[in-house]
Amino acid sequence: MTKTISEYLTFRGGEWITQSFVEASDVIKFNVIKFFYANIIDYTRIIMILIGAYTITTDWHLLSAFLILVAMYLDAIDGPVACIYDQSSIFGCRIDLLADLLGQVVIIIWWARYDFSIVPWLVIFTFIELGTGLFDFEKTTTRKYPILNKNQTGFFVILDWSMRLNSYTQFGSLIWYAYYIYCVLRILECCYEYNELISMINLVSAIQNQNLILILFLLNRYCLFIPSLLYLWCKLAFGIRTVQSWIELSRKKEPAINEIIYEDVSTSYQGGFVHYKPLLDEYKKLIETCYEDLKFILKDKYELALSKREVFWINLWKRTGVQTEEIIYKNRHELEKMVHSLMEKYYHSNTVLLDGYGYLLNPINSKTQPFHIDYNCDYSSLFIPLVPLSADNSVQYIIPSPFIDSDLFREATKNCDKINVSLLLKNQNYYSVRQCISNSFVVLKMDFGTIHRAISNHDTYHRPMFYISVIRKNSPNQTNIPDESLIETIKKDL
Repeated sequence: MTKTISEYLTFRGGEWITQSFVEASDVIKFNVIKFFYANIIDYTRIIMILIGAYTITTDWHLLSAFLILVAMYLDAIDGPVACIYDQSSIFGCRIDLLADLLGQVVIIIWWARYDFSIVPWLVIFTFIELGTGLFDFEKTTTRKYPILNKNQTGFFVILDWSMRLNSYTQFGSLIWYAYYIYCVLRILECCYEYNELISMINLVSAIQNQNLILILFLLNRYCLFIPSLLYLWCKLAFGIRTVQSWIELSRKKEPAINEIIYEDVSTSYQGGFVHYKPLLDEYKKLIETCYEDLKFILKDKYELALSKREVFWINLWKRTGVQTEEIIYKNRHELEKMVHSLMEKYYHSNTVLLDGYGYLLNPINSKTQPFHIDYNCDYSSLFIPLVPLSADNSVQYIIPSPFIDSDLFREATKNCDKINVSLLLKNQNYYSVRQCISNSFVVLKMDFGTIHRAISNHDTYHRPMFYISVIRKNSPNQTNIPDESLIETIKKDL
């Protein structure tokens, strides 16, 4: 089979570099997605807006209003259609945004033709609408949205009313509809030269004169002005929340990038592993020496833990909680220095806090764990196996579909101790179960929020690993780990 090799530019380490890659056989190209139903809807929106852009230069005012309103309101169905037919795409998000941009520009031009004094306000309104759209699009492509929890306060309380849990409420939909109706009817006021008359008459007089058009324009001014302002408030609040949650790859060179052997983090919705080259010999010896010393010091407790045939760990240090006992072992200060050195090497140290370190053991004939996430999705770990990781004793982990719905993923991972893997398959999604197979002392970095488990150890030897756990700095999910004994059994067997 012929492989297609392409080149692209990537910004890494503060500079643009050229990289080559083998194009995947299942890559989605334009010919595949161009006739997705949702994309056809957006093509229709753009065509209608372009026709409307022409008709605003004529006297066909009602046709212009019809075309623009229908084009903007079709925005309410392209997303659901894409979800129903499993046709979501980044291209579709871009076309949708283009239609929104075009519609806003045409509304500005049309209104400015008749009332130039409104232009500064229109520019502000459009800045809010389009600025939010642009930043929101980048969130769409990464599929990492800010979570709009309940009970928003202060300036952001509007999000609790209109966009609770990231979806428009009925109130949110109402003010969205009101905004465009208000704008178009205000423009029609000017087109039919009612704006001066409206400033001299009230609604009661219009009703007495039975002037239906005048009544319509007055009702628009009285009833839809406040909902329109609420909509702009909602968009501004959402835009600020989106920017506040903005994340980018560090401009610093990726730690230990030249030592990467394999990684699948970039292909996963969340989590994955990075395999690095083996440790330096001095670190290998240090980890082995400390382990043997601990086995000797903890002989009875260690043997008892092995006899339970359950995965267990030896806590040497942890950020929170109180250990029931402290142990003095050889080279512990050197081991601590090594831990900080490795954390600096494999993480951007200004983004994480050391959470704990020690040894993790999978005894012979152990029980398989359920798939779980360590504490919450802001935790990551380095694993350094002291023995080879084989198909009979290793760690399994899940790579979720990159297209999985974020709400569905949150529901599946609500219980971190036992992931509801069946939910990961809902709506024709998939997930890939992978396994770490490696030589001893290879550095394995488990990315943040990785769904994983230790399998039953059917090999001929126990499987010890040294671990270093970190948590993101300023994480909203800071977890105080409960008090744990020096040797702790993971009670998560199936």
